[in-house]
Amino acid sequence: MSSSESTGTNAPQPPPTSVYVATEEVKTKARKFFEPARKAAEVKNYDYAIKLYVEGLALWPDAVEEGLKALRVTGIMRRQDGGKAAGFLTGRQHPTNTKDLLKNLNNALYMFGMDPSNIGYMEQVLHNAAKARLIRTVAWIAAILPEAYANGKKMPEAHYAAACDSMNVAADFAMALAEDEIAMSILKAAIATADVWNSHLPESTSAPRARSSASGKLTIVKGKFDKSDGFQHSLHNAEAQRDLIDKQKPVMSDERFAAWVAKARKDWEENRDAATKLYNLVDLLVKDEREEHENQAIALLEAEYASQQVYAFRAKADDLRMKQMKRHARSLEAQAKAQPGNAQMRQALADFRVEQTNKEIAIFLERQKAYPSDMRTKFHLAVRYMNAKRYDDAIPLFQVAQADGRSRLEARLLMGRCFFEKQFYPQAIQTLQASLAETDTVSGPVVLELNYWLGRALQAAGNYDEAVRVYGHLIQLDYNYRDARPRLESLTASK
Repeated sequence: MSSSESTGTNAPQPPPTSVYVATEEVKTKARKFFEPARKAAEVKNYDYAIKLYVEGLALWPDAVEEGLKALRVTGIMRRQDGGKAAGFLTGRQHPTNTKDLLKNLNNALYMFGMDPSNIGYMEQVLHNAAKARLIRTVAWIAAILPEAYANGKKMPEAHYAAACDSMNVAADFAMALAEDEIAMSILKAAIATADVWNSHLPESTSAPRARSSASGKLTIVKGKFDKSDGFQHSLHNAEAQRDLIDKQKPVMSDERFAAWVAKARKDWEENRDAATKLYNLVDLLVKDEREEHENQAIALLEAEYASQQVYAFRAKADDLRMKQMKRHARSLEAQAKAQPGNAQMRQALADFRVEQTNKEIAIFLERQKAYPSDMRTKFHLAVRYMNAKRYDDAIPLFQVAQADGRSRLEARLLMGRCFFEKQFYPQAIQTLQASLAETDTVSGPVVLELNYWLGRALQAAGNYDEAVRVYGHLIQLDYNYRDARPRLESLTASK
């Protein structure tokens, strides 16, 4: 059974009204992966051990002692023994942003196992575990993350803010379930994260607020816990249970939606210093993808940005704007495809794409000023410059963005394409050849694109024999890829 198979629709889903509780039958099945994983790690077959641990965790995702802690130890031993981190394409094969929260979490755990010191993978585990309401998993990763932040390079403020928000969401849920000890563990980690955030970015006004919010909650939980005999395993009242059920529903009635929005808005207005309360309200408003509700969310975020000058609010508003533009572009594309003879529709689509690109350039230019060291922002800005055919602006940004392992291969591919478009064929060839030489796989979408544009650059430069070789290799990978075969046939026919 592959890890992808084990995270499919047959994997258990966390109940919406409580933390996920694995049955003894499920635990027994998971241990059938954990035990051979332990034995594989003992003989230094680390890759296989990680695969088995992740497959067991697909069944029992909050197996802290038997699964999560063992996975981390195995990953550390593997890296100390010279094992390489998973490459870009492996990351593409393990997405963490689909609609399946448990699959996202499982994929994040696999990437974490391959490189347990990677803060990005830790963050993905945290965020997806929080969304899936797996509070024990959150508590485990939250205990690790502050130290990683403290020992790592200074990161954009959005990383610390998002981590604190996810911890707060999980802590709130633990508190709703009266899992006070777990809530305290998570809140302590949130305070530690806020402290690191403040030390790395002392000018931030949001870090002290995040710390204050978590500290206040911790004081409340400690008071409750000290008065109790320990864990309580039920919700406080039927209304809280109903709210939790509704929050998990993809669709709810208009009446219930309005009531839930009003409740979330009141909760935020009474706790204006807690960013997580605003984000909860925003996430609810955008849940149904109605533009009028999204516009309300954007207005709230913009007002908060104007009030506090915390760029994270503007960034989230801009993300919603870009989401709306993408949705509108898809609608226009569908209409143009349905009416292939409609020149007016094709022109409307072309005009909107130009407008969309220009607006996104403005967004990422502003974001780059706010987060000058964020490589992903530079990469996204470079892509928009390339879409606008502003190659002289795109190339320097791709050169910088390639330093980020998450974007390296794509940055080099697109940089090669920019050189090609400027007819700098030798530079395009060298860039694409170097990228292919450093890939950790011989197939996949990016590898196909690298080979295709290398063939195009060689052909344009007059290196026909080499172009024939590259096109020939490409059609062995994918016989009908783009127009590689007709180009190969044309070159071989002219000899």
